[in-house]
Amino acid sequence: MTAPDPLREELRDLADVVVPADLYERSLDRSRRIGRREAAIGTAAAVVALALLGSGLWQLPKGAEPAPPAAAGPAGPSAPAPVIPTAPTPTTGPGEAVGGTSRPDRPRPRSSSSSPRSTALVDVPGQIFYADAEDDGRLVRLTGAGNPSTVLSASNSAAGVSPDGSRIAYVTDGALMVAETGGEDARQVYAGTASAEQAPAWSPDGGRLLIDAADPGVLDVATGRLDPLAEGLEGRHFRWSGDGTTLVYATPNCGLEVAAGTTARSGTPVPDQSKTDGRAACRPVSVDATGDLVAVQLGPAAAAEPDEAPADAIVDTVTGDIVDLPVSGKIIGAVFDPDGNLLVRSKKNGRTRLWLFSPDFTLLVQAREPSKLKDLDLLAYTR
Repeated sequence: MTAPDPLREELRDLADVVVPADLYERSLDRSRRIGRREAAIGTAAAVVALALLGSGLWQLPKGAEPAPPAAAGPAGPSAPAPVIPTAPTPTTGPGEAVGGTSRPDRPRPRSSSSSPRSTALVDVPGQIFYADAEDDGRLVRLTGAGNPSTVLSASNSAAGVSPDGSRIAYVTDGALMVAETGGEDARQVYAGTASAEQAPAWSPDGGRLLIDAADPGVLDVATGRLDPLAEGLEGRHFRWSGDGTTLVYATPNCGLEVAAGTTARSGTPVPDQSKTDGRAACRPVSVDATGDLVAVQLGPAAAAEPDEAPADAIVDTVTGDIVDLPVSGKIIGAVFDPDGNLLVRSKKNGRTRLWLFSPDFTLLVQAREPSKLKDLDLLAYTR
C-alpha cells in the first residue's frame, strides 16, 4: 500500500475550506459603489454653487470684466509702440526722414460729415484777434461774448499778441513798443526795429520777442537784452511752436524750414511743391504746439503780399503734405493757439464762420462770426 503524500493531504484540506467566488459579480458590485460615491460628490458641488449664486460671491471684483474672445481670422499686425516725441530731425528730401525713419502716426481731420459739439460762439474759449489793414493796423479782439472791441489804435506796421492775450508788441517808426491789451500806455522796449522781414513774435512763455533788428534776434522784454540767432538760421518770419522747442521760418525762395530751438538748423524746405500744384509758402503765420503743423498762405496773395496775407492752408512740416480740413467754404484765415488748438475762418455766400478744432482735430465749435468783422484779417488766437 502506497504511503500517503503529505503535500497532497495539505492541498486537499485547503480545498475543503475555500469558498467559490464569482469574479464578475464582485467587479460589478465595486463599480456600483464607485458610481454612488461620485454621484454624492457631484450633488455636494451643485449645492455649494447654488449657495454662492445666492450670496453674490460669484461676481467679479468691481471694475473687472471678462476678457473678450479672440476674433477669428488671420492675425493682424501688432499695435505700434508709443512714440516718444523728440525734436525735429534733419530731412534728406521733402517728406523723407534721415535714416529712413517714417513719420509717426498723428491724428488727422475727420470727414466733413463730422458734427461740431457746439454751434454757439460763446463756447469758443480764449480770445480772437483781428487786424484792420485799412486803418494802419488797428487791432480788434473778439471773445465768446460776441462783442468785438478795439484793443490797439496806435499806428503800426506790424503787431504780435502775447500767448495769453494780455499784451501787444508792435512796431511804429522803427521802435518796438509793448502795451497792455486795450490799455492806453505803451513803453518802448527796443529801438531800431524793422518789420518787413519779421513781425514781433512772442515766445510761448511770454518773456521774449523774436524781432528783426540789424539781424533777427531774441529780445528779453524785461531786460532789453538782444541775443542774435545762431549762425545758420538764415531766414525771415520766424515763428515759435507752442512748446518752444521748434522754429519755423521762411526762406528767400518762398519755402519753409524747420529748426530745433534757436541753436541749430534741422530742416529742409517745405511744403513739397509737387503736392501743392507748384504753389509756395512765402510766410509761416502760426505753428502748432510741436512744430509738426504750420498755417501758411498758399494762394496767389502769398507772392504779391507775403507780409500781409492771412493763412489759407495747413502744411505738415515733415511730409510737406497739405492737411485736408473738413471746412465748408473758402478758408480765409487759420491760426493755432499755444496748446495746438486750431481756429479756422471760412467764407461762403458772403458769410464768415469760425471752426475750432482740438489738437486731435475734433470739431469743438462751428459758429457764425459777427458781421462787423467781415472786412478784417484773422491775426491770432490766444488762451
